[in-house]
Amino acid sequence: MRRPSLHAAIRSLAALFCCAAAWPGHVRAEVVITFEDLTVPEAGFFNGNPGNLAPGQSVTVPWTSGSVSFANQFSIDAFYGYASWAGFSYSDVAASGAATFSNQYASNPGGGYESPTYAVAYQDSFTPFLPVITLPVATEVSGFRIANTTYAFGSMQDGDGFSDPLPTGTGWFATTATGFVGGSVTGSATFFLGDRRGDSPTGILSGWAWFDLTPLGVVDRIEFSFDGSQYSEYGLTTPAYFAMDNLTVATVPEPGTWALLIGAGVGWAVVRGRRWGRRA
Repeated sequence: MRRPSLHAAIRSLAALFCCAAAWPGHVRAEVVITFEDLTVPEAGFFNGNPGNLAPGQSVTVPWTSGSVSFANQFSIDAFYGYASWAGFSYSDVAASGAATFSNQYASNPGGGYESPTYAVAYQDSFTPFLPVITLPVATEVSGFRIANTTYAFGSMQDGDGFSDPLPTGTGWFATTATGFVGGSVTGSATFFLGDRRGDSPTGILSGWAWFDLTPLGVVDRIEFSFDGSQYSEYGLTTPAYFAMDNLTVATVPEPGTWALLIGAGVGWAVVRGRRWGRRA
C-alpha cells in the first residue's frame, strides 16, 4: 500500500484552505454595524457641525462606526449664513414626525431597524458631494436595512413646496450603490424607494427593507447617488435621502489567524505522516 507523503498532505491542506476561503459559510464571517457605538448629541442627530464655523467655512470630516468610514461635509453659506450638510449623518430620532425639511433626520418607520441609532444619507443637489462608505480593507458587503426618511416619504406621498407627489404610472425615486476597489468600478445595485410605474407598482416604501449589495462584489468603497422622475431646472426635486441600519460586512481571518491555522494544519500533517510511518 502506498503511503501518503508529508508533501502530499500539505498540498491537500493548502487546497482545503483555498476552498474554505472561497466558501462564505466557513471561513468568512459577517459583522453587522448597528451604529450603537456612536454617541448621539442631545439634539437627536449628528450632521458634522463642529460648532465653530464662520460664514463661508466648511469641514469635510468622515465619522466612523465599526471601523467603517462614512463621508460627511458640513458648511455655512457665505452670503446667507444658513447651514447645510451632505453625505452621512447619524440619528436616534424615534418618532417619524412631520414630513418637512426641518425633520430631515427622522426615519419614516420611526427609529432604527432593531436598535435606536441609524444613519441618514443625503445628497445636496447644489454640491457634487456624495454619501460614501469607505471600508478598512477590501471585502464583500452583503447589504443593509434601508428606509425612507419622513421628509422624503411625505414628499413622494403628498408633495411639498418643491416637488409634486410621485404620479401614478410614471413616478419613481431610487438610490444606486456603486462599488469600487482600488479606484475601479466593481458593480452597482439600485433600490427603488418609491415606484408607481407599471401594472403592479411597489408604491412608496413605508418601513424597513433589505438592500442587497452582493452584486458589487469585493469593494473598498461604495458611493450612493439618487435619481427619479421629479426634476426641475435646478435638478432632482424629490428629497435625496434614505435611512440606513444594520450594515452587514463580510470579514475574513487576519493574516495572523491564517498563520495559526496553517501552522496547526502542518502539525496535523506531520503527526499523520508519523502515524503512517509507524504503520509501515
